[in-house]
Amino acid sequence: MTTVTHAGQRTRNAELIRELYGTLYRERRFEEAGRFFHADHVEHDPADWRTSDRVFPELRADIDHLVAGNDRVMLFATWTGRSRSGTELRLHTAELYRLRDGRVAEHWNVVDRDVLVAHGVDGGPDRSGQPAAPGLHGPHSDTERANAELVLGAYRDVFSEHRLDLAEQYYHQDYRHHNMRTDAVPDGLDAFKAFFADNIAAFPDLVTTVDHIVAADDRVMVFVTWTGTLTGAWSGGGPSGLPLEMRTCDQFRIERGKVAEHWEVVDYLALGRAGLPTP
Repeated sequence: MTTVTHAGQRTRNAELIRELYGTLYRERRFEEAGRFFHADHVEHDPADWRTSDRVFPELRADIDHLVAGNDRVMLFATWTGRSRSGTELRLHTAELYRLRDGRVAEHWNVVDRDVLVAHGVDGGPDRSGQPAAPGLHGPHSDTERANAELVLGAYRDVFSEHRLDLAEQYYHQDYRHHNMRTDAVPDGLDAFKAFFADNIAAFPDLVTTVDHIVAADDRVMVFVTWTGTLTGAWSGGGPSGLPLEMRTCDQFRIERGKVAEHWEVVDYLALGRAGLPTP
């Protein structure tokens, strides 16, 4: 009998998901989906734009970042192709897979629906209806658990309690920020504070909920739901009175007990529907 270590299982799961993307979303051999998904797998994204040639023929996906934590694999993907009218598509998503016995048992995602709507594809409701599975799952090292607690603390104290004065407890002064859609995102803690001061002024009741979290080595990835109401003034205008329910996926690289680097995928459609401009 062969015993698979936790590290070995993570590696196997990561390899399976990379093979899945190569087979289904690069070579488009959808007839082989049964190799990767259980027959009773639970799909929390009912959209068919990934596998249908009706809207985006020859659609392809590339994995940008991937974090495998025990039975869960979370990743960023970039989807490229053209619509039937010839318009170029570049779409960023975040995907979370729960694996069981070497195949996918459950799938969640965060999609930049703003891009889909621009191509005439229904962006779906702002309320995702995707159930949360909060907390770490399976065995983790002390460092991984500490990194996860650091990230959860930042969402609790800085983003939900609006304690920007505590941000330096969680982020390095020179941390780097990467947005998957735009390069016009400033680095550093001072820019971070200015940006979120504006957001908190716009949404005085802003609250964050971490729906999913995966931690491996120096990386933590989360799915987050942001809720609030645009009742305050912000640097670009005044209140709309509209509600926000926005989902993001964020990846953090932790170094010496603080965030050194951050990447994000944002559902910008929700932000636009609340009355704020999108990139």
